[in-house]
Amino acid sequence: MLMSEATFICNVCHETHAGIPLSFAVDFPDMYANMSEPEREARALISSDQCVVDEAWYFIRGCLEIPIIDTSEVFLWGLWASVKEDVFNQISESWEEEGREGRRGPFKARLANSLSVYSKTLNLKLSMIIQPVGTRPLFVIEDDHLLTNEQRLGISAHDAAEMSTKLLRIGGPWSASLQ
Repeated sequence: MLMSEATFICNVCHETHAGIPLSFAVDFPDMYANMSEPEREARALISSDQCVVDEAWYFIRGCLEIPIIDTSEVFLWGLWASVKEDVFNQISESWEEEGREGRRGPFKARLANSLSVYSKTLNLKLSMIIQPVGTRPLFVIEDDHLLTNEQRLGISAHDAAEMSTKLLRIGGPWSASLQ
C-alpha cells in the first residue's frame, strides 16, 4: 500500500481519515493503566490532564514533540510524566493563570509511560516546560536515549510514516487501525 493511499480510523472521533497520523496519545500513566478497575476507584483520582495515585504519586499529561526533518511538522506523543507533589500543586494552582509559561517552570519530571517502539522509556528524566493556558506542557527528555536524539535532531518523513504505521498495526492505548 502506498502511504498516500493509507487511511486510518481515529479512536477519538471514530471517523476514517486519509494519510498517516502523526500524533499518538496514551490515555493514562502506566501505573494507573496497570491497576484493576476496583483499585482505580479505591486508590486514584484522574482527569484528562492530571492523575493522583495513593495520594503519593502525581502525574501531569503533556506533549513530546519530535521534529520531522525538512518540514514544519512534528511527530507528537501525548504522554504522562510523574512529578513531585509540590510541582503538581504549583502546576494545578496556575492551570488558568495567563502568562504562566513565563513564571512557572521548567520542572523536573520522569516519563510515566512505556512506549513499545522504543526501549526502556519508563522513568526517563525530562524537563517539563509550561505552555500558555489551554496548552499542555512540553516534555523534553534529558537522559541519553534514542528518543532524546530524535527529539533534538528530528526524524525523516519516511521514519515518521513507518513509526505511525507500526503503531497503528500493533495497537495499544492509542489504538486505531489501518484500513
